[in-house]
Parts: sequence; structure tokens; C-alpha cells
Amino acid sequence: MVPRFPRFSFKVLLVLLFALSVFILFYSVVRDASPEVIKHVRLNGKQFTHTFIHSAYYYPSSKSLGKNAVALVTTMNKRTVGKITDYKINLVGTNRTAKFENQAWVSTEHRLFERCDYLLITAQSNMLDNMEKLEIEAEGVLVEVPIKKPVINAPKPVIFCVSPQFAAEQWQTFLVQLHVSKKYGAHLHLYIVSMVESYFNLIREYQKMGLVSIEPWLTIKFPVTDGPYLEPNRNVELRNQAAAHTDCLLMYKEAASFVGILDMDDILIPTNANSYYEEFEREYSGDWLISALHYDKYDYKTIKVGDLGSQSLSAIVKNAERLPTKDTGKSFLRPERFNSTWSHWSRAAEKVPIYFDENGERLKEPVFRKLKTISNNGMFHLKNMYLKSLDELKGGEIPLNPTGQLAKMISDNHLNEIDEDMKKMLSLPRIAQLADTLPQEEFYMPIIFNCYNQSFYHLRDTNQMRPNILCVNAYSCDLPQREDMPCVHSDATYHSGPSMWPITYHFATNAFFSRDIGCYQ
Repeated sequence: MVPRFPRFSFKVLLVLLFALSVFILFYSVVRDASPEVIKHVRLNGKQFTHTFIHSAYYYPSSKSLGKNAVALVTTMNKRTVGKITDYKINLVGTNRTAKFENQAWVSTEHRLFERCDYLLITAQSNMLDNMEKLEIEAEGVLVEVPIKKPVINAPKPVIFCVSPQFAAEQWQTFLVQLHVSKKYGAHLHLYIVSMVESYFNLIREYQKMGLVSIEPWLTIKFPVTDGPYLEPNRNVELRNQAAAHTDCLLMYKEAASFVGILDMDDILIPTNANSYYEEFEREYSGDWLISALHYDKYDYKTIKVGDLGSQSLSAIVKNAERLPTKDTGKSFLRPERFNSTWSHWSRAAEKVPIYFDENGERLKEPVFRKLKTISNNGMFHLKNMYLKSLDELKGGEIPLNPTGQLAKMISDNHLNEIDEDMKKMLSLPRIAQLADTLPQEEFYMPIIFNCYNQSFYHLRDTNQMRPNILCVNAYSCDLPQREDMPCVHSDATYHSGPSMWPITYHFATNAFFSRDIGCYQ
């Protein structure tokens, strides 16, 4: 009879064999590895990672960042160090006669316990006068970072920063947002990942008239690496909308009076005011401890029509029905009070202690700024727009303000003025000629909605969202391409810096819109 091997000893043997195999594999890799590859091993609480730099702004003078300020907007792997907000970046600035070194401290708008590995990380420091060149240094290795100039003169005192658009086809929403914003005194700054070409051509016509600014929002790429890395686009929250909003905030930081953070379908109509500026000034009412004005989003379903010349805000408003749901609101702020922002408000701004009052007198105890939620107004969120023919439209009344106020959502006079302006603009020959090219049916929107619903909307609406488990991201959405629906997509010349420890930096220059990629994220 063959003696039985003790069960406990058998388990120990299995563990030892597994450990031995792991050691042999590790040794075989390290033995033949270059020093660069060895860096992938965690050392002293750090690990080798990659960072994409979206922008690096230089301000000779800033109301909130100080003199010769530098602000970098990046997508960074939070696992580079044990706590990413403790990390410091060595910066080197150069002008015609001198060189200056300083460390940049980093911050994030995201909560570190959340599942996404890549985060919006901003880095801030102060350098030297008339800086012409900016570099990042680590262990003697340098990489030059292109400097982006902030806007000096804003087109209007109120700037609306619109979330990056991808596979965008619903041009009717743009017309509503553009003409409402135009009426009440805001300039749109729009980021585009991908968009149906005919829709893009429509926006370009408005851009030529100075009514909207458009900018490519780039897919994150690490062109040259010396080893494996975690794919960033699948492991960052929603294509890093927060980075786009932060880039926009920093771009207009010294030029605008107010900056709004919103999506294309978030329509804000002032109440008891003739402009956004008037409403925002009234709501801030000189209170220096308000970080931002926060407007809840009230969901509506309404109609849209496919004919360009028949667009009417009246038809959309008077056919709107309030849904029982609300969405996370959006913020409108004085740019000197935010140095970065999430997609809804700035978490970082409310964590910064304030030691001096508005007159420069030192306070006995530090205070913190807080959001002010607006109680008498909310956003008209065009959550669902259903395509209808002109003969299906019904007349109706203007809905009441969604917050329960007895006032109408918009006055009859303002509604008529916007309709007249829209009709006038759409009758311009260079815009009217686009009518037959614009999408007359939905294709991408249902696909994206179903993908988002499966990915996270359903979990959110059923209170099953667990941010420490789920990274809110729909990069894996399958977007089929159609030859009869060509798209433009953001692109650029991508660059990789030299291998550095613990972070290698990547960036892009000469961004443009390509017609050779398709409608992808």
C-alpha cells in the first residue's frame, strides 16, 4: 500500500513550487533586462509609469497663481507613488539670461480611493520672469514641455467650457446651446474628439463668425515606451473630461469674469436677469467665500426636427416634458477661485484653507470656500430629444421654472428674440447650403446611450454605483463606421520624452482635425 502524502504537506509543497516558478521567471527577466526595464519594478514606494501632458500654461502674472506661474494639466497614473498628491515635479525654466529650478506641487480633483488608475493631475509652481523654455527634470534627465499661452482678451466676459464631444451627431442641441448662450452673453469653447463631418462644418461656420471656439481634444497616446504600461484611455474617468474643463478654465483664467463647466445639452436660462453676467453677479453678491454657483440639472424629454431651416427653440421648449429624474449639476464660477475643476465642481478648491480675508487681514482661524446651490433656478437638461416631423409638432405652453417657482422657464419676449436670431442665422447662404448634408436620423446616439447605460447609468440610477470598484468609462463602446457618414477626429503630432524615473512624459503638438480616422472616442 502506497502511503498517503499528508494533505497539509501537499499544500505547502504547492505553495513552494509556485513561489519557485515566480522567482525563476522574475530572475530570467531581470537577468537579461536593461536598466530601463528594471525600473518597472517598484522601488522605494515608486513604480515606473507614463504621464500625458495636455497643456502647460505660463502666466507672467495671475490673480490666484501669483507671479511667473506655471500650471500643467496632465493625465497621470496615481500608482506612481503611494500617495500621488505627495509627489513633486522638478521644473526648470529658462529665459534669455538665466535658468531657474523649482518644484511643482500636484493636486487632483478625483478621490484617491476611486477605481480609475489615471487621474487629472495638475501641477503648479512659480518660475522666472520672461520664461521662454520649460523643462521637467528627474535624475539629471530633461524633457522640454511646450508652453501654451492663456487667452488675454476673452470674446465675452462669460465663457462656457463644453465637455469633449465624441461621435457627435445631434446638431440640434448645438443650435439650442449656441443661440441661448449668445442671447445671454456667453461664448462657447468647445472640445471635439470626433464628430460627423457635416455637423462639424456647421460649427465651423459659427466659428468663422466668432460665436464659438473649437479645439481638438486628443486621445491619450504614449508613442514610445520601453516596456508594458496600463492603457490610459480605458482607465480614466470619461475620457478625462475634467482635464478638458481644467484646460479651459486655465486658458481663460485671467481674461474671463465667469467660467461655466457644462455639457452640450445643459441649457441655462437666467431667471429675473437679462444676462448670465447679471445673474452670476447677483448670486455671488460680493461673498468672497463662495467657491462657485451650482445649478441642479432637471431632466426633460422634448422633440427635434431634421430640417435645418425649421429649427425653433419655441418648438423645443413648448414640447418639453419634465422627467422625474435629476442629474448631477454643473458649476459657474469666478476663475480666480478655481485652479482646476472636476466635471461638476472643484473638489480641490474646497480643500484649500484661506488665511486672509478679502481685505488682506489675517484670520484667527482658516476658513474654506463652499459651493452655493442656486435654489430659484436650474438647468434645462435636454436628456431625450425625439425626432419628429413638422406635422407632428403640437403647440403648448412654456414650462415653469423647474425649481418650483411660478415664473416661466423663459419669457415670451426672450423666446421670440432667440427664435428670430436663429432663423436669421440659419438663412445665411453659407449655413443654409449645409441643410441637405446634416444627419436626418439618429445613428450614433442610441448606440452610445445603450453603451453608457450598460456601463454605468443603470448602476447609478439604481444606487449600485461603487466608485472604488468601477472606473466610469465607456471607451470600449463599439462604434460602427458608415461610409455615408464621414467623421472628423482630433489628431496631432505625438511626442515621447526620454525615459525618466519614475515618470516618462508624453505630449502632443500641432493638433488638427483629421478625416482619416473615423467616429471613435
